[in-house]
Amino acid sequence: MINSQLENLYIKYHREVYLYALSLCRNYHQAQDLVSETFFKALLSLDKDTPYIKYWLFKVCKNLFLDTSRMNKEYNTMDSLEDLLATEETPLNKVIDNEEKKQLYYLIMNLPHSYREIIILYYYCDFTIKEIAKTTGLKYGAAKTLLFRARKKLKDMLEGQYEF
Repeated sequence: MINSQLENLYIKYHREVYLYALSLCRNYHQAQDLVSETFFKALLSLDKDTPYIKYWLFKVCKNLFLDTSRMNKEYNTMDSLEDLLATEETPLNKVIDNEEKKQLYYLIMNLPHSYREIIILYYYCDFTIKEIAKTTGLKYGAAKTLLFRARKKLKDMLEGQYEF
């Protein structure tokens, strides 16, 4: 892959891959590493004829996360998301610019892993349910049901936080 093609790919998808990586590991340093490694693998592996580059990037990112988690069984999240949201200048602040959006993202990060992943892919990464099913290996109906349940859980959390 030519450097200009990789640069265009990075410019187009780095924000979405970063948010996805952050949703997986909940540690912004590790998320930055995952994004770097994902695009490094793209430099080594992709050619211009690779179909569905976006989905390939997300799959690589998830596989890198799983590999890291397997190698480090005692994985911890010492840099909690609350600390991340409280600091002034972080990558998350650059990507999510509105305080309400940050609070919503914080609630999403407190969802169970499967719900968190599907919400991030659908709303932040603009995947369709069909694309989510293909990327995660779920059947279409299962992905649709999972998204429905994730939305319901998020709605319950929002109603619990903001007693109307």
